[in-house]
Amino acid sequence: MGALFGFTGTPQSGVLEQMAATLKHRGSDPLQTHITEHGSLGYLPPRHVPSDLITQGKTQSPDDIHCGIYSRDGLTIALAGEAWCLAEPQVPKRVTLAELANKFTQQGITVIENLVGSFIAVLSETDKWWLVRDQVGRRTAFYADFEERLLFAIEPKGVLVYPGVPRKLRPAALAQYMSFSFVPGAGTMLEGVQEVPPSHYVKQTVGKKSKLVRYAELETKPLEHLAQEQESKIDAWWEKQFQQTFSDCVALGLPQDEPVAVFLSGGLDSSVVTAEVARQYPGKIQTFALHFGEGYPNELEYAKAVAERVGTEHQEVLLRPQDFLSRLEQMIWHLDDPVGDPITMPNFELSRIVSQTHNVIYNGEGGDPCFGGPKNIPMCLQHWYGGIQRPANFREQAYLASYRRGYEELTRLLTPEVLREIDFERDLESILTPFFATEQPSRFLDKLQLINIQLKGAHLILPKVERMTGAWGLRVREPLFDERMVQMSFQLPGHLKLAQGDEKIILKRCYENQLPESVIKRPKSGMRVPVHYWFQKELKKVARSVLRKKTLKREGIFRPERVKQLLDYATEEGPGRYGLRLWMLLTFEIWRKQVLDRER
Repeated sequence: MGALFGFTGTPQSGVLEQMAATLKHRGSDPLQTHITEHGSLGYLPPRHVPSDLITQGKTQSPDDIHCGIYSRDGLTIALAGEAWCLAEPQVPKRVTLAELANKFTQQGITVIENLVGSFIAVLSETDKWWLVRDQVGRRTAFYADFEERLLFAIEPKGVLVYPGVPRKLRPAALAQYMSFSFVPGAGTMLEGVQEVPPSHYVKQTVGKKSKLVRYAELETKPLEHLAQEQESKIDAWWEKQFQQTFSDCVALGLPQDEPVAVFLSGGLDSSVVTAEVARQYPGKIQTFALHFGEGYPNELEYAKAVAERVGTEHQEVLLRPQDFLSRLEQMIWHLDDPVGDPITMPNFELSRIVSQTHNVIYNGEGGDPCFGGPKNIPMCLQHWYGGIQRPANFREQAYLASYRRGYEELTRLLTPEVLREIDFERDLESILTPFFATEQPSRFLDKLQLINIQLKGAHLILPKVERMTGAWGLRVREPLFDERMVQMSFQLPGHLKLAQGDEKIILKRCYENQLPESVIKRPKSGMRVPVHYWFQKELKKVARSVLRKKTLKREGIFRPERVKQLLDYATEEGPGRYGLRLWMLLTFEIWRKQVLDRER
């Protein structure tokens, strides 16, 4: 995991130490610092040191480190995470900070264009500073322009430590959170604190306002040289390309000398990852499948079938509210900018268990956003068959409604005072409009894919996984979300992603001989966390305590009468929505107390 943080401008006594104390859950001692007249930089190393950094009793040369802080001749390079260089003609190479410094001297900031992986980086040359986020968004970086300084950290909490920075809720972000279950785009839940988007860096010359710059673009056009080929030849060519690229992505960061585990849900995506990791790893991998006990839906039979077919050591993990309630606030503290998806708790608890025996974990994240998941189907139907007379923003409104979170609940749930500060078109629909209006990608499915990758992927899926696994010191691998897989997904013909209701066709064709037929042919169900039932039983007391009428009236954000209806399950909606909305409210209220009400 590791934590990177700091600020530009003249040194401030004790501030780096306060940032480190706030972000201590992100790393471990010792605190590394680099302080000059132009800025102060801090780094906490990850709790578990990767095996390739262990020096067998020898002192590691500063020129050999891959993360941390490196400085020479007025140039400073700092990196948290893992970065590889794809510009080399051979296999991608894990870059050292010294190598980055050499390349920066020759190429300037364009050196970052050839980096892939999971990282944030800070580069400084005298009074010029760059804060960089990786191309897909596996790591997060936050910043604020404050008193002619650039404040930055791996979490917003780190930015808030700086003396005088206000802790103020952004109403538009509240509407976004209740509609998406996360805050999309560059904004955060806090006024004045921004998130660096994937493939971007923030540049500041000390004393001047910062500038946000995109350093890498996705190529979203299909490959034209295949257009005249027969479909059978095209399909065969793409299957070969997919298998080779995916194999390379799995191999990147796959250790050969330490245990490796996979989150195996029983779905197609994690099954494909399991099969490929098992094929490449020299030993036997361990797989973990989670369930919620008798009476609740699960996918254990499919996970077990994959484990037996591939040959893994398989473990089933039971998760009940009584198992995690004591760690609920800890989990939300690790999430930081709130995420209202209940899958966060299974991610957190499963990571806790896996971390007892492993440092490296693979998962199947990326299959749905990149390769035509079934949640695209309602939007495609709306696009093609939604009628003739439709409002200008019908696609944006349909997409927001398709999340089935709280978009249609906002006017009933938020107080009039909060609603007066929210413009639905400006604060919600306008986030999506550029994706639907762009000329490239031209295919509608690819437009949805771009939204799912750049909004949902970069601001929900990847940060959620990184924070929940990193909370327990795990190094996570998402090969289906590798930069090369994302690029390929836009070049693929549409019929190899989603066709006639069948999803992720390319994955099925490439792995149909390595996985059980039941897994290849079954429709996606997803991990359904039974919060609808938990809030009627084990979570009922907690929810009523956190969402008390007195507290809600004092804060003036949510209507107490509407929250009570949700707590009593006394609304007009069908089953299934109560639990999700209550989880979002519970998560937000705990986050608000942790971040807005007090310093931790």
